[in-house]
Amino acid sequence: MLNTQTLRKSVWGGSAEFTKSAFKWRNGQVYLAKCCEPLPIRWSRQLPPDCAPSTITVKLDPSGRWSVSLRVNDTRNLRLKPTNKQVGIDLGITSLLTISNGEKVANPKNLSKLHKKLRLAAKSLKRKTKGSNNYQKARLKVARIYAKIKDSRLDYTHKVTYVANPTAPLQLIRENQTIVVEDLSVKNMARESQSTPEQLVMPTGPN
Repeated sequence: MLNTQTLRKSVWGGSAEFTKSAFKWRNGQVYLAKCCEPLPIRWSRQLPPDCAPSTITVKLDPSGRWSVSLRVNDTRNLRLKPTNKQVGIDLGITSLLTISNGEKVANPKNLSKLHKKLRLAAKSLKRKTKGSNNYQKARLKVARIYAKIKDSRLDYTHKVTYVANPTAPLQLIRENQTIVVEDLSVKNMARESQSTPEQLVMPTGPN
């Protein structure tokens, strides 16, 4: 049986894994051991036909959100058609990436607003007394903003690289056999772009 109170006590959440002997799969619903009611799951997508989960993982993230992941054996042939196309990707700061054909992909528009909210929430968290109820509320607010930023990035990346709609304008994985990405540290690039010219000059020793 899942002890939700134990997971809630952890600031960073936690997870619990259940094998076939610890849950039941009945009529598209998940019943954990010693639980009469199924888990109230809001499905992100339907399971493949004639597939039953072999392992279930229940997770609580730092933002207080519950999620359930199911491991199934999908026997469908999902291989993409082979192609001879190749593409190179240049990571950027002002734009998310530049493709070798000259096309540029802009950064998600909502990230700047979320980062602004994150800065304000982080400042508010610093002013709270650690361990107090107000501190926990502020910490949860920061964690939820972090979760929104993470979800936004993952969703945008998935749409750029691979989407289910074959008529989408940009599908790097569907359209290309080889994708080449330069090995750069975007974090260092962003730090250098914010530096002044004086900061970028290397100091020289005495002649």
